[in-house]
Amino acid sequence: MLTVTLKQFKGFGPCWLDDGREDKLEKIGARKAEWTALDVLKLRGVSDIDKLWAVLRVEFIPEPILHEFACRCAERALKAARITDERSWNAIKTKRKWLKGEATDEELVAARDAAYAAELAAAWAAAWDAAWDAAWDAAWDAAWAARDAAARDAERKWQVAELRKMLEEVSDGR
Repeated sequence: MLTVTLKQFKGFGPCWLDDGREDKLEKIGARKAEWTALDVLKLRGVSDIDKLWAVLRVEFIPEPILHEFACRCAERALKAARITDERSWNAIKTKRKWLKGEATDEELVAARDAAYAAELAAAWAAAWDAAWDAAWDAAWDAAWAARDAAARDAERKWQVAELRKMLEEVSDGR
């Protein structure tokens, strides 16, 4: 599993350090010399949004896992929005085929373009993310698709739990 030091983490440029939380980061960072994404996701006293911001990057998580996480977030957003247009769902399916080497870059672009053509506002954004962008955008879009703060918090909690589950499966060799 990939690891990051406190110094490397600071190099990511977390904007919330400007809010006077650097002392808290220093205390947390002093607990271990190197951190995995699972370590960060298991932290207590750190918000889910900060956990996701910290780990949804290739320095912590291999790209195929980030892409699969984006697909899961996009599927969840499409379900929540009750999107039935197959073009949006196909973008996710094509992304997964692409990850296995069963779809070409051109097929991936075509699936993305078809999802775009569906013009489905927030659901389109989720499908686009799964088909093209990195996990952070998909997680962000899925959470903001929720109607209120409690729903957004619940979505973030699900995202942290889902990502933990995925990473635990990889570390256990499943």
